[in-house]
Amino acid sequence: MNHQPFRDWLLSDEKLSGDQDHELQEHISSCDSCKQIKSAWLEVDSTLHKSPQFEPAPGFTIRWQAHLAEYLERKQKNRGWMMIGLNTVIIIALLGLVASQLWSLLQTPGPFIVAWFTRILSLVTIYYTLQDLFSSFSGSIPLFTLVALFFLVGFTSFMSVLWLATYRKLSFARRII
Repeated sequence: MNHQPFRDWLLSDEKLSGDQDHELQEHISSCDSCKQIKSAWLEVDSTLHKSPQFEPAPGFTIRWQAHLAEYLERKQKNRGWMMIGLNTVIIIALLGLVASQLWSLLQTPGPFIVAWFTRILSLVTIYYTLQDLFSSFSGSIPLFTLVALFFLVGFTSFMSVLWLATYRKLSFARRII
């Protein structure tokens, strides 16, 4: 026999319909286990209703609020110290990395100087190449047209990236749902 619905009805505070109440009374009259549950529950319920309600000590709310404010302040201070400690660890780690790079640079500065010299030369070469390119166009294409083309290409690139990001976000959101 399935006792679960009857036990749920016994321990529930909901009002039972007439048919449910009739079924429950019939079941309790024939089932000793459910009869024991009913008597135990009635005893617990009566004990709870008979016990006196205690009032908190005077000033309880004020003391509780003061302790809560103190706790929150202490928690915020701890969080602040934790962030200071974390930042200190990160700064020390970064300083260690910079020191190791500087140490290797001071030991053998030749490759570093050569690398920067080649970068500077390549930038100068690019500058002169672009200058020659634009000077050759300046006679045939007005400067305004070149600037307009530059902004048109930039705007088109920006809108393409924006469209791709929006499409990805919208299609990803639909896949989750």
